[in-house]
Amino acid sequence: MDKKNITILCKVVDNFGDIGFVYRLARALTQEDTSLHLRLIVSDLASFAALAPEVDATKDEQTSYGWQIFNWNADETGRRAFRQNPPAIILECFQCGRPDWLEDILFDKAARPDDIVQIINIDYLTAEDYADDFHLLKSGTRSPRVKKINFMPGFTDKTGGLILDRDFVKARKTNSSYQTDVFTLVFFSYERNCMPVVKALEAFQTQTGQKVRLLLAAGKSHAPFMNAWKKAGKPFIVESLSFLPQEAWDALLCHSDFNFVRGEDSLSRACLSGIPFVWQAYIQEQDYHLVKLSALNQRLRPYLAPPLFSAYDAYTRAYNVEKDQTDALLQVLLAAKDMKKGFSRFADDLIAKGNLATHLLNWISTL
Repeated sequence: MDKKNITILCKVVDNFGDIGFVYRLARALTQEDTSLHLRLIVSDLASFAALAPEVDATKDEQTSYGWQIFNWNADETGRRAFRQNPPAIILECFQCGRPDWLEDILFDKAARPDDIVQIINIDYLTAEDYADDFHLLKSGTRSPRVKKINFMPGFTDKTGGLILDRDFVKARKTNSSYQTDVFTLVFFSYERNCMPVVKALEAFQTQTGQKVRLLLAAGKSHAPFMNAWKKAGKPFIVESLSFLPQEAWDALLCHSDFNFVRGEDSLSRACLSGIPFVWQAYIQEQDYHLVKLSALNQRLRPYLAPPLFSAYDAYTRAYNVEKDQTDALLQVLLAAKDMKKGFSRFADDLIAKGNLATHLLNWISTL
């Protein structure tokens, strides 16, 4: 088995969350071992190119950042390349499945029995306890020569941890301290009623005398926030952001005073930034997203004094069911400076658990 030959699969579902994780993972793996031969198979190259400007969304096959990048939907190109050089290690991100042409190659009955392929399912990030149990749990396939195992990102020593790519670590080390006259926030959410957030920020500015400066991410939350802000009379500074490369986005999260984030990759960055944040979980049936939120908050509980945690927990729950939470958010914002030490210690402890890319390569080395 060629352990240097690693193929990463990404079927883009949430526009940028899935490919954001894969792009970060590929960078981190390359930083760990420059001798790796990485091949990325991506279903939406336009989303990839938005995060990684060197990627050409029009090419079915290309070399960029030192990786071979293939269009998931380009059957002929994929079959030719992967039959010539079959994969040995496959990272299947978020249970995304495999393109039909790769499935044919993997389960070709003419393949030699000793040509073992290891599929590693890298699952979604969750703070729930089951991540500990599922990490490195084996799974079956329809061929004895195709092995499969689960690899769980997570918040404990019993999981694979979080990705610590160098650009992010550098941004985190240089994050700024609180300014006395300006309170800077990044806002990134799904579509929602943004008026309670606008009203809370207006009240915060009035009570503290600090100027509020909100950096509004491009995407689903841009129009709802702008509409609410205009209806409220534009009470504070809003700067609309163009779509940013991943490295620039990371730097913003690390140099703000407070962050509103959504999605897998931005959640992991918010946790590692050391900056107080509110996470909007992707809405799921039977309010299961509130289970995920509760599990995350319980990871944060030991780092915040009980009154601070109670206020934070109450607000984040309200935010995730879109209740009118103007007063609750105001209390969290007023306590943000006191919360900063706790969030910073939370991030330090996560970083101390090590790099997911390192843990992953160490496990591959044991095959």
